[in-house]
Formats: sequence, structure tokens, C-alpha cells
Amino acid sequence: MTAKWEKICNVDEIPSGTSKKFELGAMDILIVHSGKKFYASSCECPHLGESLEDGEVHGHVVRCNAHGYKLDLSNGKCLTEGDLEIPVFPVEVRGEELWVKF
Repeated sequence: MTAKWEKICNVDEIPSGTSKKFELGAMDILIVHSGKKFYASSCECPHLGESLEDGEVHGHVVRCNAHGYKLDLSNGKCLTEGDLEIPVFPVEVRGEELWVKF
């Protein structure tokens, strides 16, 4: 399957320092706005599948509230358990719109 770009929302729907969950196809994705950058990843922690929607975000790292696993949203790698990772997706700001390639 070829990856395609999908409009997710308007940029102002996710203020800097916040995150929001969106449905993208059959997957829930997490969009994080950190500083001037946006990150998109699966919203599911790879440890036991808990939602990352209410996870603590520090820069480009989200911490799963269930068991404390920390995930780097820039590359999908788990910082607390080396063999775990989550899918991450390219993000583009086009004017006032946020687009994700999946």
C-alpha cells in the first residue's frame, strides 16, 4: 500500500505544549505540538497497548501514564525498553492545516 497524505486538523486546534488524539484510518494517532514542531505517532503504547492520549509530554518524548514507558516521537524508539517502538509518521504544516503521511 502506498503512503498518502491526510489532512488531520487546523494547526490552531493543537496549541504548543499540548497533544490530541485523532482517528486515522483504522488507527488512533497522537499529534504532539512541541515548540514549533509537530509529531505524529500511534496513540498506543507498545508495552501493553495503553493509550498515550493523556501521557506526559516533554519536548518530543511522551511518557505512558500506565507504566511509565517513555517514547521518542522523533523516531518511535522506546527510551525505557530498547526493543519496543511505535510507528511515527511525517507531518507537514500547509498554511493553517496539519497533514500526516501514513
